[in-house]
Amino acid sequence: MPQKKSRAILKELRELEEKIKIKIKNKNLYYEALTHKSYLYFHPEHPYNHNERLEFLGDAIIEFIVSWYLFRKFVNLQEGELTLIRASLVNREQLLKLSEKFELEKFMFYGDNLDERGLKTVLSNGIEALVGAIFLDNDLDTVKKFIEDNFFEDLEEIVKKKLYKDPKSRLQEILQEKYKILPKYVVLKEEGPAHNKKFTVGVYLEDKLISVGEGGSKQEAELSAANKALKKLKF
Repeated sequence: MPQKKSRAILKELRELEEKIKIKIKNKNLYYEALTHKSYLYFHPEHPYNHNERLEFLGDAIIEFIVSWYLFRKFVNLQEGELTLIRASLVNREQLLKLSEKFELEKFMFYGDNLDERGLKTVLSNGIEALVGAIFLDNDLDTVKKFIEDNFFEDLEEIVKKKLYKDPKSRLQEILQEKYKILPKYVVLKEEGPAHNKKFTVGVYLEDKLISVGEGGSKQEAELSAANKALKKLKF
């Protein structure tokens, strides 16, 4: 590896140390965690493996630590609710929020051919790989503290407002309780080729259109519409 490139990587890792607040000992683990396989396609000379093995490990560690934490904290909740709460804490959107917090994009190696959706996948998976590297470079207590410091910021609000339930379920429960009516979802538009569809869905209360959502699938568009309805109705 050219000396200039080596200096650039070392500088990035020092910045990453400051952001994650953990001392990096085995730098090679983190170089691997930050390498997506799309980068290796264009740069076969890159001296580090891609991060899929670390992603696999990190995903399992996150699920274990979060499950353990929720099991101890919410002693009166049953498996179903605990599962939904965990899913609300560990999903693509939450992982992306953490990638923004750590500015992970500036540290990662990935191919220039990725579109916005592909990049989001790289970054969310990169957080899982980073957790795997932290665990291997340290111990269970260190990675446990890292997860508890970074994955539970929204926990109290999620539980208090029952945000762990999907928007469609929450909207239906609230409307049934308050107004004794059910929301109705109608596909307003469907466009694009089969491999890249875009759906526009409206949610109605009786005959009144409340909100409109879009998505790459009918379900995704319905969830978007329901979420906008909850905000509009201030639930």
